[in-house]
Amino acid sequence: MSLRWMLLAALLLAFDAMAQAKVDTVQSLAMPSGADYGRLRLLKEGRMTKVYVDMLRFDDSAGSKPHFPAEMARLVDISPSGLTRLFTDTILKSRRFEVYDLRSTVTAEHADIVIDAQIISATQEFKPLEGGMQAAFTGVLLSVQMKDVYTGKYLFGTAVQVEGKTGLVSGDRTVLAPGESPGDPAIRNRLAVDYQYALRRAFVLAGQRIESILRPQATVLAIDGADVGIVGGQAQGFQADDEFVVFRPKVVKLGDREVFASTKPVALIHCASVATDTSQCNVISKVADLQMQEGDFAIITDGSLRKTRWE
Repeated sequence: MSLRWMLLAALLLAFDAMAQAKVDTVQSLAMPSGADYGRLRLLKEGRMTKVYVDMLRFDDSAGSKPHFPAEMARLVDISPSGLTRLFTDTILKSRRFEVYDLRSTVTAEHADIVIDAQIISATQEFKPLEGGMQAAFTGVLLSVQMKDVYTGKYLFGTAVQVEGKTGLVSGDRTVLAPGESPGDPAIRNRLAVDYQYALRRAFVLAGQRIESILRPQATVLAIDGADVGIVGGQAQGFQADDEFVVFRPKVVKLGDREVFASTKPVALIHCASVATDTSQCNVISKVADLQMQEGDFAIITDGSLRKTRWE
């Protein structure tokens, strides 16, 4: 063999060793929440989770105090149907689900998940600042329930409450100069904008909680060294550069259903290439003394969910 070919072979071996070195060996990996054996049927059906959203009517009985000022109606449609539309559009931004509401032809009975949300309160208080100024602090409290249509189970266990806020930092609140009153028409319009921002933030927080439970799952299709092919792609809500924890579960029968009795994390993979129904990934780290196998399951990490663009 010539010196040139010997050097080339040495370089190839070095590059191969570097590629192998990128796979870290760790003692353990954190298992994300939300693994659900029943929802793996979506992989077989080749589709996303179908979510049906409904905003329940807030207390608008005679004599009750309105949640929002009248000026809010010029910024946002605050009717139940208008709020349902806004909440639906917010959840759609995650690109992880198919989302339906009263505008669609899909009814709650034909969805996988039904989400009910209700505005519990909307508050605005003023706190003094230096120089006689006042700052507005606004909050919108939202209660959310999420039900699996197939099992009848409430996935949050109980209603979850999230609160969108404005006013916590400078530049994110209405400030009243000395002599200005919250009742002045111009000030009321500015305060209504604070309500609008707080409402949208409450919807974003609720959407993130929903996504953390209904997170995408996959199954391992093929393994070739550090390269891994998984079942699941854009049709199931996967996005380029998502990361997944591969895990090996113990499945048991519970009544007429099969559920995960335990889950053992095996490896962390990064999926740079996402096709319609499959994804190509590479191993970032693996648990010592455990090897991935075809048929293992995978679930998206918290880090990948945090990268979802909600706003």
